[in-house]
Amino acid sequence: MKITDIKTYLVSTLRQNWLFVKVLTDEGIHGWGEASVEGQEMAVEQSIHVLAKRSVIGDDPRNIEKIWQKMYRHGFWKGGFIYMSAMSAIDQALWDINGKIYNIPVYMLLGGAVRDKIRTYTHASNAESALKAIEMGFDGIKTGGGKSGLIYDPASDIEFLDENLASIRRAIGKDKVICIDSHGQSAPAEAIKLLEVAAKHNVYFYEEPIPPENSAAYKRIRDNSSKVPIATGERLFSRFEFREIVENQLVDIVQPDICHCGGITEIRKIASMVEPYHIRFAPHNPNGPVATAASLHVSAATQNFDILEFAASSVYERADIFNISLKPENGYFPLPEGPGLGIELDEKAFEKYPYIYKQYEPRYKVDGSVAEI
Repeated sequence: MKITDIKTYLVSTLRQNWLFVKVLTDEGIHGWGEASVEGQEMAVEQSIHVLAKRSVIGDDPRNIEKIWQKMYRHGFWKGGFIYMSAMSAIDQALWDINGKIYNIPVYMLLGGAVRDKIRTYTHASNAESALKAIEMGFDGIKTGGGKSGLIYDPASDIEFLDENLASIRRAIGKDKVICIDSHGQSAPAEAIKLLEVAAKHNVYFYEEPIPPENSAAYKRIRDNSSKVPIATGERLFSRFEFREIVENQLVDIVQPDICHCGGITEIRKIASMVEPYHIRFAPHNPNGPVATAASLHVSAATQNFDILEFAASSVYERADIFNISLKPENGYFPLPEGPGLGIELDEKAFEKYPYIYKQYEPRYKVDGSVAEI
């Protein structure tokens, strides 16, 4: 069996554009992957076609590890979110093909399921949307670490966070999960204050309290705030980039993204790498249906898995392009079914949602200087 071609498709949603990959073989078996990166989809798409020509087309799709190593090492330039996202989509599709070859779900190829169901949460900005998420079947929600908008004002974020978390907690009850994502907007001193507020409301984890560039700064947060688990990893793109924060045990939860960290092959290695340190694995997944399907398979087969993110509003608004139900019940997804990833996409339906240029809104501090978005 040989890989004969790789096709790419861009599909717009209200939030972003999804980038799907279809890997074709000479025996008629194909696989789907996803490499959605907000605002950079076209750059990733071009990288996919470079990788396809250089390291993938003509190879046997059963050689997943060899193809991964060729993609990673034969270009000389390694890493970065564009390159690793391109690799991620191709890798997911190879696992999909292999599951179809052997007529078993991908999680069986990964050693079989270690759990009967997969815990999940979605996004909410306030008490009303949080309650709606619980009613939809999620075990909890993730919300922002401060006010939304184009001006970043850390002084007002503290009061806002306290009031918003209190309101959400009253709405959904004490037993449901509340997570916070600050997108690395804060300096360490500001993050410590926000973590103190989060501790009052039994927050499940605090994601990216500071930017990811300086892992040593996480030690300062760790030394000054131990009541809320700290999570990070969506902007770390291989096990090599996770090494420092893991070896120094600077976080409680790692969040590699299956669309950006090197796909199923690499995300499993990251999860295994952190397990001896008693660090939990909670995949980052604000992406589309293929990334969700791939994340479900990995989560099913990974011992230190904790909880899976799911972008409910975006996925449900494009439910006509894929064939499976992605509806949780009582906080959990069932184990995936079907061979491979168990998901097929309707290429004809893509035509209804052509690519639309989208970027994050720029954000500034109150004095006009540039802030993290």
